[in-house]
This record gives sequence, structure tokens and C-alpha cells, in this order.
Amino acid sequence: MAAITTTDCGRLSQQTQAVKAAEAAVDDLGWEQSRRCIVRKLDLYLMPMMIFTYGLQYLDKAVLGFAAVYTLQADNRLVGQDYSWVSSIFYFGYMGLEYPLASLLTLFPVERYLGFMVSAWGLTLAMSNFSNSYAGLLISRFVLGGLESAIAPSFVVIVARWYRREEQPIRQIAWFCGTPLFAIFGALISYGFGNMNHPAIAVWRAMFLIFGFITFVWGIIIFFVFPSDPSVACFLTPEERIAATSDEHTGTKGKWQWYQVREAFKDPKTYLFFALGMCGTIPAGALSGFSSLIIKGLGFSAVDTMLIGIPANVIQLLSLIISGYISTKFRNMRLISMSASCVPSIIGAILLHTLPQTNKWGRVIALWATYTFSVTLALSFAVIGGNVVGTTKKITVTFLLFVGYCAGSISAPQFFKSKEQAEGYPTGIKSMLSCICLLFLLPLLLRALYMYENAKRDKEAANSDVQEVADSFEDKTDFELRNFRYVM
Repeated sequence: MAAITTTDCGRLSQQTQAVKAAEAAVDDLGWEQSRRCIVRKLDLYLMPMMIFTYGLQYLDKAVLGFAAVYTLQADNRLVGQDYSWVSSIFYFGYMGLEYPLASLLTLFPVERYLGFMVSAWGLTLAMSNFSNSYAGLLISRFVLGGLESAIAPSFVVIVARWYRREEQPIRQIAWFCGTPLFAIFGALISYGFGNMNHPAIAVWRAMFLIFGFITFVWGIIIFFVFPSDPSVACFLTPEERIAATSDEHTGTKGKWQWYQVREAFKDPKTYLFFALGMCGTIPAGALSGFSSLIIKGLGFSAVDTMLIGIPANVIQLLSLIISGYISTKFRNMRLISMSASCVPSIIGAILLHTLPQTNKWGRVIALWATYTFSVTLALSFAVIGGNVVGTTKKITVTFLLFVGYCAGSISAPQFFKSKEQAEGYPTGIKSMLSCICLLFLLPLLLRALYMYENAKRDKEAANSDVQEVADSFEDKTDFELRNFRYVM
């Protein structure tokens, strides 16, 4: 570890004294009771904003799938695999701009950064309604993907910065729940649009305009009300701010450090997160862009298709809540929950592949069941948040997870060939099944690596080779903090 200077010691001493003062201030209530009060305030203030923001991100991305059942393809003269590429191009923008945009989180106040990004992508979506060509859709979707890429990595760091490790799983899952919540909302809105009589503009254009405007306004609100860190949180008392800042976190605020980037690339666990991102989003990208087309291909109308897709999102939401509760309530259940969530999805994908097209409702129910695997991506955020220490390293590992996410999302639409639409996209369903089976195995492998590393560090500690506990205000990595133990 790097030597601590006299100035550093003075700073840490002052922080330690502040912590002791905060502890004395809440001594009458008890430290843990005070912490519960702080967490309750954090949940009531932060989580709704994060859920709403991530929900809008999903909705603004998935609106393409809602629009596809109306006249979007005809109005933009899409033929053959054009729609698949319009769906894929979003993730080229996401992958290309995510790392440079996420790195800016260390340079700007988080509320200003998030607010600008949210408003910018809302404006991009609203302007997309003017598209009349394949090229126009490609450009707007590329820009939209790039701007949206900053949000999820930022949220992983934010939760790690505000919450203790044992508190993080349910909170990382909570903001991800914006996906199924807003999928339900979007389907209902799309259904309402579809029942409009003689609309002034095409249904898909109205959807782009309205959703884009809502997002633009929300970004302005975020710009002014989202707190940067616990030390300036207006909803906490001065003593609570000190206590919240002093608690043990894995999202320490720090400057960009290139040695942490190199360490992330040397860590073999990083590449398992990449694989989790890729295997998780081939089926997720497929369902986002093609589930409505699969249902419509069974003979349902465009407006009925929107309603029939809602139970899948309810199942997804329930699976996220249940797995988040289990992972928070019971120690070292994060990775086991990830694998367990894949079992219903494997069964659903098998049935979706084997049931005949004539068994409409059987195929619909099988499609609903496949949505439980989304737990793997949500809990991956919790595993990174709790186990990857160091601001720059955490951002880098999260980026590589999302490189896999983008690679999977780019490739997913290409498995759904337009010539196979009448057959229910058999190639696409087989690709989903293969990836979900890998998703079952990867968390178990990651768990084995964590167990091995913890056992190694326990042996070091027994031999007195481990260093003293590093101060919680240092921006060090999990490799450097030999007293650190991984959660599973």
C-alpha cells in the first residue's frame, strides 16, 4: 500500500474525530437504530428518483419495440433485416460512449451530470419522431444509446457510495425494477395510443414525442434535486450526514486512477462479469425488441399484443423483488439467487421452442416464464457494488460488464431472422436457451473464485501476513485491502 503522508494523517484524524462526535450525538438512540433511520431516509429520497430515471431509460429504449407493431417500419421504409439493425445500432452507441461518459462521473457533481444526460437523451427521443427513413432511425438510435449509457454505471457507483455492503443488493435491484415497472406502463400507454380514432400523427411518432418530453423535463428536475453525496444531503441532519459519510462503503469518491484500470483488466473475475453481461442480454435484447412481434405473430392484434405482454413484466418484477429480498436477508446468497432465477427461464425457453405455433396460449405462458433470468443482470450490479472496491476500478468493471451487455444486445436481433417470423423465430429462441443455460453456470464459477480468494486471505491473516485495516476514506482497491472479504 502507498505510504500515508502527515497531511493525510491529519485529514483522517479530523474525520475520525467527526465520526466520534456523530456517534456521541446519536448515542441515546443507539448507533444501529440511527443507521436504520438514515437508511430509511435514503430509501425514501434516492430510490424513487433512481427507479423513475432507470424506468424512463428502459421505456425510451424499448419504445422502438412498442412502435414496431404500428406503422414505424412502413413509414421509415424498413425491409428485411433493417429493423434488426435499427434495434442493434442503439448498443453500438451505448458501447462506444459508455466508458468516456461514465469516467466523467469523477469530474462533475453527480446531480448536474445525471440531469444533463437524462435531458439530452429525452430531447434526442423527441426529435426521433421526425425520422422518415432507415438512415434517420439509425442516427437517432445511435445517439440515444450513447447518452443512455452513462446511467446504469453511475447508479452502481452511487448505491455503493451511499449504502453499506449488506444493504446494497436490494437497492441495486430496486432501481433496476424500473425496467419491468415502466414496461407495464409503456404497454398500457401504447395500448391507449392504439385505440385512438384518427390520430393527428402516426401513433409511433406521438409515442416518441410524449416519452421524450417527459424525460427531458425529468432531467431538469434531477439537475436541481439529486444530492451529490451524503455530506451534502439536505434531507439528513448534520449528525446523520457525518454518520452516513463515515460508514463503511465500497463506492468511495475519488479521482481517476489509471493503476486501478490496469488492475481491473488483470482480475480474472472481470471477464466473468463481461460474460454475464453478454449472456444476459442476448435473451434480454431479443425479448425487448421481438417479444411483441412473437406475440403478434400468434394471431393477436397490435393493441391486444400490448396487453398480453404485461404479465411477463409482472413476473420479471416479482422475481427481482424476491431475489433482492433473499440476497439482502440471507448472507452470501447473491450468486446462488442469480443461478436459481435461470431455472424458470430455461423451462420457458424449452417450451417456447418445442410447442407448436397452434398452441397460442401455451407459447405465450412460456414466453412469460423466460423473463425471470433478468435477475442475473440486476444482481451483477450488487455483486460489483459490494466486491469491487476503488472508484476507478468499479467504473471499469461495470463498463466491461456493459461491453458484454452491448455485445449481446447488438447480436441478439441478428438471431431473429425476418424470414422465420411465421415460424416464431426458432433460431432466436435457441440462442436464448443457450445463453440462459450459461447464465446458470457463470455465477457458480464466480462464487468458487470468491471462496478461493477469501480462503487465501484467511490463511494470510492466520499467518499474520495481512496488513492493518485501511482507513475507509482511502480510495484503495479490493486487491490492496488484504483485510477485505468478498461477499457472495
